[in-house]
Amino acid sequence: MEASKAGVEAPLLLYRAGRQLLKVRLLLLMALACGVLAVWAGVHLFRTYGLSPGDGGVLAPLPVRLAWGLGVAFLGLAFAGGMQLYARCYVARLEVDEKREALHVYTVGWLGALRQERYPLEALRLRSVRSRRHSGRTPPLWRGPVVDAPWRSLRLPGRRLPLILDEQGEVHHPGWLRRLRLL
Repeated sequence: MEASKAGVEAPLLLYRAGRQLLKVRLLLLMALACGVLAVWAGVHLFRTYGLSPGDGGVLAPLPVRLAWGLGVAFLGLAFAGGMQLYARCYVARLEVDEKREALHVYTVGWLGALRQERYPLEALRLRSVRSRRHSGRTPPLWRGPVVDAPWRSLRLPGRRLPLILDEQGEVHHPGWLRRLRLL
């Protein structure tokens, strides 16, 4: 309300991830915790591998301890890094600012904070914005549950990795999204 009184219009909300964003943030924090624990476990393995009575009670050779320690630490850091990369591609919110002619894309940053990227509308109209729908359904190879998580990949100009638009999110203005070729 205050923004409209001052003559500054708030951007128009096009899309919001809703409850799915909470899941992404929780997974991101879990991945960070796993990365920290894996580094701790890797250091512990490097320092003590072979000392337990079951392992012979003698410290293992340096190359063996180094391989185990680095291997465990790398697995945890790879999980944390991969989740961070996914979060940077996951669209939390889309807004259009008609006055400034810009699309604001909010993705999930480190520790769950939102990061904002700005794209001029003119660049989106002139260049090809590619959008592809993925059903998210896994083939029933076994008698387990079938996952139904549809999403859309968006390739915007000037962005190296595609954005992930979760179709379980809330679309507020589908006309605008179609006009920008995001749906």
